[in-house]
Amino acid sequence: MDTRFIVAILLSTFVSLPGPVDEGQWLPSQVRAMDWDKLAARGMTVSKDDFWHPERGGVLTAAVQLSGCSASFVSADGLVVTNHHCAFDAVQKVSTVEKNFVRDGFVAADRGEELPAPGVEVNIVRRIENVTEKIHAAMKGAKDDADRAAKVTAEIARLVAEGEKEPDTTCTVASFLDGKEFHLYFRTRLRDVRLVYVPPRSIGEYGGEDDNWEWPRHTGDFTFLRAYAAPDGSPRAYSKDNVPFKPKHWLKVAKDGVDDGDLAIVMGYPGRTERYLTSVAVQSREDVFYPRRYAVFTRVIEILTEAGKSDPRLELALSSTIKSMANVQKNALGMVNGLARNAVRERKLREEAEFASWVEADPTRRASYGAVLAEILKLESDIRATDHKDFVLSAFLSRTGPQSLLNVVQALGVAKGAAGSKEPKELEAAKKRLGSLLGRSATELMDPVQKPLYALMFEEIKRLPADQALKGIAAPTGTGADAAAAMLAATKVFTPEFRKSVVDSAGAVLLSSDDPLVVTARMLAEEAEVMQKRQQSQRGRRLDVGRRWIEAQEAWRGAAFYPDANGTLRVAIGTIKGYGKADGLVATPRTTVAGLLAKNTGVEPFDSPKALVDAAKARKTSRFVDKDLGDIPVCFLMDGDTTGGNSGSCIVNGRGELIGLNFDRVFENVVGDFGWSAERSRNIGVDVRYIMWCLESVIPAPALVKELGF
Repeated sequence: MDTRFIVAILLSTFVSLPGPVDEGQWLPSQVRAMDWDKLAARGMTVSKDDFWHPERGGVLTAAVQLSGCSASFVSADGLVVTNHHCAFDAVQKVSTVEKNFVRDGFVAADRGEELPAPGVEVNIVRRIENVTEKIHAAMKGAKDDADRAAKVTAEIARLVAEGEKEPDTTCTVASFLDGKEFHLYFRTRLRDVRLVYVPPRSIGEYGGEDDNWEWPRHTGDFTFLRAYAAPDGSPRAYSKDNVPFKPKHWLKVAKDGVDDGDLAIVMGYPGRTERYLTSVAVQSREDVFYPRRYAVFTRVIEILTEAGKSDPRLELALSSTIKSMANVQKNALGMVNGLARNAVRERKLREEAEFASWVEADPTRRASYGAVLAEILKLESDIRATDHKDFVLSAFLSRTGPQSLLNVVQALGVAKGAAGSKEPKELEAAKKRLGSLLGRSATELMDPVQKPLYALMFEEIKRLPADQALKGIAAPTGTGADAAAAMLAATKVFTPEFRKSVVDSAGAVLLSSDDPLVVTARMLAEEAEVMQKRQQSQRGRRLDVGRRWIEAQEAWRGAAFYPDANGTLRVAIGTIKGYGKADGLVATPRTTVAGLLAKNTGVEPFDSPKALVDAAKARKTSRFVDKDLGDIPVCFLMDGDTTGGNSGSCIVNGRGELIGLNFDRVFENVVGDFGWSAERSRNIGVDVRYIMWCLESVIPAPALVKELGF
């Protein structure tokens, strides 16, 4: 089959013309329904059909999804550009202390030197089908909320399995507006992705966590990769015989720069927003989720950073995790501050009161929508009733918990499965798995990392309100560190004798053990199972009441909604624009190399490499100088509606040419996940001219410069 872009997206049933185009993360079909005369007046010269056409694709189809980030094709030979931080984990995995590409960067002199990028995949949307009717039909006859969720899950699995019968196809189903619509996505997944150009960390992460979520920025957050396929164009795993993938559409790099007031368009895959929550749900996030998330991630980062000081190899191995967690940590702090500063809950309360008055004023509206507000508030109150406990379970049965605890929880699951089996092959497989889970690797980094994480877990358990206490796990009377030390001193789980008894019994020993670590893991696993069942029932209820709530909101506001971000292809339209950063401070929308050098102290995180400092001396003779600024532009601000997952998104001008890469938002806009603001919603992009200057003059890659059209 032809695995190039083949886009045939069925028009959705969303109302034709969205609201103000500067607010919103719009679906492709909604963009086509906009007023293109007004867009043309703002500088859009690409026609509606050339931007995106249901059968032919267009500029929009150059945007691809990249392992949790966004990216775009920028050449006919499968060249992909994304953020430095989006490829950071892959770069770390191919680095060693001796060849530290994280620190020093990487440039492939030719295609033969391009390195496989572990864990990186390029996903190309080929087709989207509206499957709303099929999934809504599957909901009918559900005996309760949990059954409704189960029926939807089963129908989604059926649709995905049916879709993946197509050769070289992966499928997913996305839900929009609490189940009002469902779309089935057909994708080509390219698994052979290679590193082409990675700037040194002192360029790609210039400013580090000091500048993260801040403005002004001078970060060269870019990396180039290349997607490969079999000679016939079909996707396959890495092979020396693979050839560069040939996309149908790719972006040309803009020859001209951007100026204040210019039209700018973000194309990518935003992860998650929560624009349509009620006041109750917002309060839960304000009071519990984000404050606890900030506190827990802060402590975990401290633990991992301290552990890395003991060994350069460990420091390198932990670098990607620390970087990822630090981003989440500062996001959480921004949410804490922003929800309070913007009085989001108070605004929701006012809107709910206005909605209730609108419903009450008309008998027809009372008949249609009279109960829906009470129902959605009841659902979110039920979720709030266990919010703190659910946070603790989710946090510590994940990457923020001690690995040995996760291993014991998984071992308990294996043991439960083996308990009902008499098949020799299944029992042998269970024994092998149990031996691995309780093996020597389970105690890796016990003193520097796991013990402090156990202590942190017990401290968080201690914080739980009485009505959300974890069953079977008493809150420690002393410190969390005391509780962790006592449990680890008493446990026999990782002794050879205990491990052997578990393996020999196919896990039966675990199911009845009174070992303190096993008891803790068993109680957490049981609570997690209860949580999962509770959440499934709540999902099923939201599929009913949430959909009706959205419909009522649309009727009240008299406008269609753009759906919350959910990792699907979206377009955000905006303008290059500054903002009022604080009382008496106005942030202009562009930065330059001069500002970068002014920040440069020679000490991390403001430690520009010598190659950049040297190149900067002659920069004003570069063809990438902005004539108005008289310098190489580095970053710019725009009022695009973006969120996590938009990292690496291409930013194009009205001609559909690449002008930059989205990589961050300003700190005042972190809370934008709950609502766009004309005054504060600003996203940050690295200017493509800075990227080109780095490729030509700082860490030269002449073949790449030529491939990009210069």
